[in-house]
Amino acid sequence: RPVFTVSDINQYIKALISSDENLKYIYVKGEISNFKMASNGHFYFSLKDEKSLIGAMMFSNYAGRINFKPENGQEVVVFGSIDAYPGRGTYQIIVYQMYQIIVYQMEEVGAGQQLLELEKLKKKLLEEGLFDESRKRKINLYPNAIGVITAPNSAAIKDILFNIKRRYPIADIYVFYSAVQGENAPKELLKAFELAQTYPLDTLLIGRGGGASEDLSAFNDEALVRAIANSKMPVIACIGHEIDSTLVDFVADKRASTPTAAAELATVDRREIEEKLSFALQDMEESLKSRIQGMKDDLSSYKEDLDLEIRQLVSHYKELLAHKKVALEALNPDNVINRGFSLTVDEQGKPVSDIKQVKKGQKIRTILKDGVINSEVIDTEKK
Repeated sequence: RPVFTVSDINQYIKALISSDENLKYIYVKGEISNFKMASNGHFYFSLKDEKSLIGAMMFSNYAGRINFKPENGQEVVVFGSIDAYPGRGTYQIIVYQMYQIIVYQMEEVGAGQQLLELEKLKKKLLEEGLFDESRKRKINLYPNAIGVITAPNSAAIKDILFNIKRRYPIADIYVFYSAVQGENAPKELLKAFELAQTYPLDTLLIGRGGGASEDLSAFNDEALVRAIANSKMPVIACIGHEIDSTLVDFVADKRASTPTAAAELATVDRREIEEKLSFALQDMEESLKSRIQGMKDDLSSYKEDLDLEIRQLVSHYKELLAHKKVALEALNPDNVINRGFSLTVDEQGKPVSDIKQVKKGQKIRTILKDGVINSEVIDTEKK
């Protein structure tokens, strides 16, 4: 058998499609999914029903003619042709789902049944107050333990673990694995959530990485939403879709656009803590230096005041001493004697100030300014 190149196969498939008249100018009904409008005005989206999905695109010159805004979940009828783009090289041997519809016209039929049911549930929960901002709690940015509900071996859990350890490595992390899409995902998510409620967590993260909008239905489960509304700890939703919002996003205490953003919402960066501590230490050091300088200034002021008081006190006592000296000089017996008086003392040298201190025949001494007279009492005469 001949060996074909990839380009040969792709060109051959395109030729088959282009030559099939049944695939030209046909009407197709389906629900819009993964809708995106490019910067050049082209529409890129998918059409799906209960069993299948097919890619579609609409050039800007046709897109500008429709009179409504296409949205995910809308059921529409499109008119166009089946075509293939061989340059992508993503075909398999059987290439059923890689065909695109080149859309020429689009008519709105109405919102898909799934979207209608979701809006009905959303309205009911909104009226019950489950989405009220007043009931939402603040996130503890200094957690001891953080819980994470997501799929095992996913990019989401890797991003969350990496960023929490990078930002706040002292927190314990508990991971509760669950499917995040598929038929069993709602039950698994609810089971993982109920298990997480038995742990002493400060914050609980729930979500997944990116994916198609139709894969988010598990996060619109009513039982899961009501459980989150009654959570023991604050919940951060990180579904990984900025455009598509699920009911879990509305009921959670905080919503993050990505798992990485959720890790940032759940913790404070240790670098911020280190910076705050550095500023605090700097403030303490400056405050301490200021207080020490103030005490030095006060001590210097006290020293000047003390020196002044000591000088004044010394001067006062000098004056007082001078006055006392004058008084003492006035009372000095020598000074009295020098002025022409005399002092009489007994044999022991005690001053005789009373006639009763001496007796007849007793020896006495009279001190004059230039000498001493020794005498004997002949007689006494009372005044």
